[in-house]
Amino acid sequence: MRNPKMEEEEHDVYGGEIPDVGVMEGDVDMSAVDDDAVVKELDEMKRRLKEMEEEAAALLEMQAKVEKEIGSVQDPSSAAASQANKEETDSRSVFVGNGHSYYSGSIISAGMLIWGHTERLLHNQNSKS
Repeated sequence: MRNPKMEEEEHDVYGGEIPDVGVMEGDVDMSAVDDDAVVKELDEMKRRLKEMEEEAAALLEMQAKVEKEIGSVQDPSSAAASQANKEETDSRSVFVGNGHSYYSGSIISAGMLIWGHTERLLHNQNSKS
């Protein structure tokens, strides 16, 4: 048995009566549907799906081509030069441990100026030294 108070609240929420059984708005009577129209619509959907699959394959092919071109631009000699540059920079790097967190990166860089310009400074200000 339904609670009358609850039914009243449902009508307030949905803005009208809620049908229990019967034909709802938007229901389609399938007995009246023409089979030829359904077959045509299915064929059209299949055709569109095939077009989308072909387009997706073409896009994947284009993406692979672009990635290949980008990869060929970065030839091994430039990658080797980049690696050599990194190794040269690292050979000039110095690790300074146990720095107090009170000192900022700019103070540490200023203190190291006597040895030259500081390109990169990694400073953990959260350390408790």
